[in-house]
Formats: sequence, C-alpha cells, structure tokens
Amino acid sequence: MSVAAIAIDNFLDTDKWNTIQSGISQYLNAPEYSENRTSLHTDINSWIKEKLSSLGLWNNSWDDEIKLFSSINVLPKNINVEEGDTVNGGYHREDGGYIYYMHPAWNTSWGGNLKFKDCDAPLIEPKPNRFVWVNPDIWHGIEVVNDSASTNRITVVAWPSGTLEYSSADVIINKA
Repeated sequence: MSVAAIAIDNFLDTDKWNTIQSGISQYLNAPEYSENRTSLHTDINSWIKEKLSSLGLWNNSWDDEIKLFSSINVLPKNINVEEGDTVNGGYHREDGGYIYYMHPAWNTSWGGNLKFKDCDAPLIEPKPNRFVWVNPDIWHGIEVVNDSASTNRITVVAWPSGTLEYSSADVIINKA
C-alpha cells in the first residue's frame, strides 16, 4: 500500500497557535465561502515550512508554488464546495498539498471532514491545529459543515507538488 495522506496533530506550538487565534475573528462566522491572502496567511505558511523543515520533510521547491497556490479558506455552514463536480462525485485531486486547520474548536457532529475515495479510511476530522498532507492523485473532497456548527471551518491550504510520508504521523491513510 502507498500512503495517501498523513495528519500531524498539535502541529504548531502554543505561541503560534495563540497568534493565529487572535487573528481569525473576522472568519469565525463569515457568511460566505472565501479564499484570503493576508499577513497571517504568510506567517502560517512560514511556520509550516519551519515545522516541516525541523521534521526533515520540507522540499525547497515548494517555496514558489506555495506563494502561487495558497490561501486561508473559510467554509461556512451548508456550503458545498464540491457540488459543481458532477463527474467525480464531489472528489478532486492535485499533485500534492496541505491543509492546516485553524478554527478554534471542532465537534465531530459538525461535519466538514476531509473525505477520501479509494483509501483504507474514509475521512480525516478537521481538528484544530492539525496539519494534513494529501499525496498526488489521491481523490479527496470536503464534507459540508452542518447547521449545528458553532464556527466556520477555517484552513490554510497550499498545493505544492510532491509526496510526503512520515511514519510518526498521528494518522496515516493508505491508498486501497
């Protein structure tokens, strides 16, 4: 089996996490889906690079790709970002990339999971301060956040090309 995705929990240290939390108030209950590029977005991507480098996982070729293909994504309740894809059933794939969950809290009953097709596990929960890497050509999508959620699903996403494997990850999903 090959690794489809990994998740690392408690990814950034407390000081960085607190900085993120103090900078996301405008996103917590925003009514519309949005993709944003801000100084916070730039800081988070640099912290992700720093952390992955400390784990020996960073690829320097990602620097330019992340500048082009990265944003803070805000997903409010009842918005299906996958609904326009009737061909692939709400799944898509890239050449690799990451999702960093920065909302302050999450309850499993709220939905918003990262879902997988043709893998040995169907989803990864969007836990706060969780980093997820999805390897190339893995079919994945986003579940709708439901009415019971008390906050939006807020992430930093980037799509640098490449494969990442990390045997110490908190979650490892394999391609079936």
